Amino acid sequence: MSQQPRRSMGLRASQRDEAILIGSPEPTRSRSAERSSSIASQKSWDCAEGVSQSQSNQTGVSRNRSGGESSIGHSHLQRANSDPFDDGGDELLQVPGHLKEIDGSDRSKALPTLYRFPCTQTRNQNCWSESPVEMFSVRGSNYMSGDKTKVSCKQYLFDARGCDLFLTENCKGVDEITLQGGLGGNLRKKPTYLFRFLFPWGMMIQYYEVPPKLEPFMKMGMTEEEKEKLSILLEGFSNAEKATARWLSSDDQEFKNERLKLIAIVPEGPWVVRNLVTGKPALIGKRLDVSYKYIPRKSNSMECLQICDLDISSGTAIAKKTVNVTRRYMSSLLAVDIGFTIEGQTPEELPEEMMGSIRMHQVDPTQAPSV
Repeated sequence: MSQQPRRSMGLRASQRDEAILIGSPEPTRSRSAERSSSIASQKSWDCAEGVSQSQSNQTGVSRNRSGGESSIGHSHLQRANSDPFDDGGDELLQVPGHLKEIDGSDRSKALPTLYRFPCTQTRNQNCWSESPVEMFSVRGSNYMSGDKTKVSCKQYLFDARGCDLFLTENCKGVDEITLQGGLGGNLRKKPTYLFRFLFPWGMMIQYYEVPPKLEPFMKMGMTEEEKEKLSILLEGFSNAEKATARWLSSDDQEFKNERLKLIAIVPEGPWVVRNLVTGKPALIGKRLDVSYKYIPRKSNSMECLQICDLDISSGTAIAKKTVNVTRRYMSSLLAVDIGFTIEGQTPEELPEEMMGSIRMHQVDPTQAPSV
């Protein structure tokens, strides 16, 4: 059936040497900007509502397994094209904003997810894409020899799956909901690494698919025997892959914090923000409170996850200043890139490669769904 084209919303964030990121979801805007935002917002996150109403007119009220009317409105529909390759491949690429019904027990799990750029429904606003890899400068092979040479990154170790942003006053209280409903309910279909930015008002989540060669190293809490067996798999890995594998499997939080680097870049946006968010790598574990956890695989449809939580409210004074400035200009930031890499601290861990990065296109957090 033909569907009424509507518009969706997405997100983005950034920070400086100290860190990055968006602050309170209450940006200051001119009256004309507010009018434009108002028009766009009416045609954005409500995309799922508009489509579900259209379907309701033709197919009737949705029913749950017990035969009664569903009380969850359009939440039983998931936005599938945050990662169209999860389900449906090229068919979904031809239908931007495609909504996919999911079976009974999963209906309460699917949450709205952000669109992949380019997105005609949103005029390429409030959506995400994978950042151009060559824009990141990382430590080269000879960095430790004294020349401190950095080189353009050649590849990502992880593929970006998508990005979500939710409004909530209790991030811990909605942990299970977001893990079940992330990526429109598709989260656990692939082994995935999550970076979750926890704000006082909500959370932004980046999702990265972990490739098969690194998946065995996602498990935390391994015995020495298990670690020894895995060490054999490191043969044939690049230096960056070896460093990432050791970082993934480590239970030592201090070790992880000393190596995880966040790189934020604002290629397009107000000068005041670009002046703060310089693209300089930051050992984020020294700037914010960071925690890690592992969720094991349950079945063929419930793949394993590893999660890194970054508590933005715990940042330093400079980090908080950057947050506040970014907050004011958030809706006018045309693009924000946030990526991660594992710092190479010995010649055997060089050259570095980026784990992954996501670019957020002109995001307004005030339009994110509440959970």
